Amino acid sequence: MAFPAFFADAPSIVMHDPLSAFLGAPADGLMEYRYEDAVRLAGHSCPTVAGAWLMTIRAMKALWPDSTPLRGGARVLLDDAQDEGVTGVAAAVAGLVTGAAGPGGFKGLAGRFARNDLLSFDAGTCAELGFTRLDNGRTVTVHYHPELVPADPDMRVRLQRLLSGMEQPGDGEAFGALWQDRVRRILVDFADHPGLVRVEEG
Repeated sequence: MAFPAFFADAPSIVMHDPLSAFLGAPADGLMEYRYEDAVRLAGHSCPTVAGAWLMTIRAMKALWPDSTPLRGGARVLLDDAQDEGVTGVAAAVAGLVTGAAGPGGFKGLAGRFARNDLLSFDAGTCAELGFTRLDNGRTVTVHYHPELVPADPDMRVRLQRLLSGMEQPGDGEAFGALWQDRVRRILVDFADHPGLVRVEEG
């Protein structure tokens, strides 16, 4: 059940959740989110999950540059429809960190701590993700360019054989290792590359 060792080297983020503090667990409302949390949520580790993770972390730090980001304090906007491509996966990861949810999310307590209707699709952001602070309206949009971290050509060959039922001995293990190696490069080697995740104000 062990995750790949590089998960521990991926960027993490501490969020302050006033709802958690109000309900006493944890009492200070501070919670650290790590990449493995996103993997547990999505059920797998891939470039999409890794990208959504990095985009969300970068956005939160851009919106709260001088303080701990506020969970439940931002609206999340996605450019595409919920059922288009990998949009739903990105939304789930962003929602994990930010607390933002759709109409079915937590409705709040006496007008406080609501998380519902903070996640919107077809938002026309012209970016993979957009985030808006609820208290001051500050907005950032985030672009993700995983093509900067290409897959090993051998990975594609093995994937084709696996999907076609023509796999050779060792293909499955080798494919998984090569797949996660690309995720490692995205999350660790290229995490701070200015072109991989680009945050724009406004």
